[in-house]
Amino acid sequence: MKRAEVATIDPRARSVETADGVRASGDFLVLAAGATGSRGGGGRIDVFPDLGVEGIPGFYAAGDVANVPQADGGPFPQLGSVAQQSGRWVARNILADIAGKPRRPFDYRDKGIMAMIGRNAAVAELGPRRHEVDGPIAFAAWLGVHAALLSGVRERADAFITWGWDHFSHSRAEALADRPDAATIDGGDRDDETPALGGGTA
Repeated sequence: MKRAEVATIDPRARSVETADGVRASGDFLVLAAGATGSRGGGGRIDVFPDLGVEGIPGFYAAGDVANVPQADGGPFPQLGSVAQQSGRWVARNILADIAGKPRRPFDYRDKGIMAMIGRNAAVAELGPRRHEVDGPIAFAAWLGVHAALLSGVRERADAFITWGWDHFSHSRAEALADRPDAATIDGGDRDDETPALGGGTA
């Protein structure tokens, strides 16, 4: 089902029902690609440290749809690395459920933050001490990391063709930094924040 709004989730019947009355059932259901939630802040779903959803046994949320809690209680920023790692963690916990083993709380490996802000221009904070890199070196690193995160050779080739066309044709407008004097990259974690720098994330 595409562009379907889920109205109810029935854990006992292992089914979901859309707003227009269509019911889907099965032992394994996945809601993906643009899903949004209404059970937590920022249009995302609040989850436990093991990424399970309160009140819905056997239901997990990961990636941009989830408010994944950090050690300080606040949610992780909406980054590609958080989405990928939390998705793999959900898979491990599902396998643990099947095997009758305890779930493990999400353990995020922080590899840094990147943002592309224009042609040949990017910023990055790398490592646990947040070493800052900018300019063409950060831009090349941004391209490499995002290509590595793509799932296959075809996707990587398509991405490089698109990036090359945008770069040499000058067909895409430059990004605008709304707070150019900001000292650090602001992920906009809280509902009342907006990111200091536009662009992609890794």
